[in-house]
Amino acid sequence: MPSASAKPDTAAEFVRLGPDGSAAAAPHQVVTVPGETVPLFTLDLPARLHGQAREQVARRQLAARLGLRSDQFSMQPFAPARKTAAAWTRVLAADTGWLDSLRRLPGRAVLPDYLALPAAAGVWSLALRGSGPGAAISVRLGVEDGFTAQAPLALVMLQQALDSTPRPKVLLLPQDAPPEFAELARIRDIPVAASPAAVAALGLPQPVVLGHGELACDLRCNPMAAQAQLERKLRPWRWPLLAAVLAAALWSAAQITAIRRIEAQTAAAAAETTALAQTHFTNGAPVLDARLQISRALSGLRTAAGPAAQPDVLELTRRIAAVAAKAGARAESLSYQQGEAVRLAVRLADFAAADQLAAALRAQGLAVQLTDSRADGSEGGVFAEFAVTADSPDPDGERR
Repeated sequence: MPSASAKPDTAAEFVRLGPDGSAAAAPHQVVTVPGETVPLFTLDLPARLHGQAREQVARRQLAARLGLRSDQFSMQPFAPARKTAAAWTRVLAADTGWLDSLRRLPGRAVLPDYLALPAAAGVWSLALRGSGPGAAISVRLGVEDGFTAQAPLALVMLQQALDSTPRPKVLLLPQDAPPEFAELARIRDIPVAASPAAVAALGLPQPVVLGHGELACDLRCNPMAAQAQLERKLRPWRWPLLAAVLAAALWSAAQITAIRRIEAQTAAAAAETTALAQTHFTNGAPVLDARLQISRALSGLRTAAGPAAQPDVLELTRRIAAVAAKAGARAESLSYQQGEAVRLAVRLADFAAADQLAAALRAQGLAVQLTDSRADGSEGGVFAEFAVTADSPDPDGERR
């Protein structure tokens, strides 16, 4: 919490929490609770942790120190207004149920009573709470620390603080404080002042009340309680979410099963294809590229059949051209693809001429099939297309 430009809260008024857990506080008043119920702890957190991970580690460390389960207490950073990595190294902790009950209290803020003491850097201040054997002592150790305890225990804790931390420059000690504390200051050679003004007279910063961001430690604004409330709101959704996750897992498993079944069928078909290729085309040799190897095998078979099995395309073309020329047909195209018939496209005077050309081709011992015939509107006459092969059965059923 900042201290260089601390300003006193001159309008601060404090109301003590009653034994029944209530406080009749006005909106401008601050409610103080016994500091024994909200101790301040220092934690050793790795600097590399940030965000929620840092809070979770802080909770685990504090649970181990207190010997409690993490759901048995709540905590909040001592200086939440300080947006640094050290924000969770000092935490206020208290019983979860008791902290929740404070949320209903009115007033400006709810603070541990030791945060209501005047504070300044290098100045420790004390205040007596109550009277008699049950009296307690609230101690503010500079700006960053503090505690409240019964007077004998407070004296021991103050001695331990003097042994483990730099010695304060002055001890702000009220006149009604037990004499043991003044004696401790004398033994430790620590100057004593009775008021903040007396501290300023020594040339030190004057301690101020609520001038170091203490209001940001309002116990009603517990970030861990807010997180627990969010978890309670989300808890009803966990079963529908679990059902959705389970449904997605079952659907994924079904899809994986179907994919594996298809992969198995594909592998079986590939194996059957390979076996057939080895049996009929590669003579048992390994099949590396089935399509290429089968194509080569078929080409070899056609070559082995010899030239007698292949039609004499040039001779067939000559015969067709001679018949077409004699019939007076005007040839448009003459094409041939291996394994197919010769295709003749011509233009003729009329459909009767097309029939006459087909008859003339058959008379030359050729097999003829009229594949297309239509009137040519652009140039007049008829366009006809014939598929012609060399072998044509004669009327007796023998091939020529």
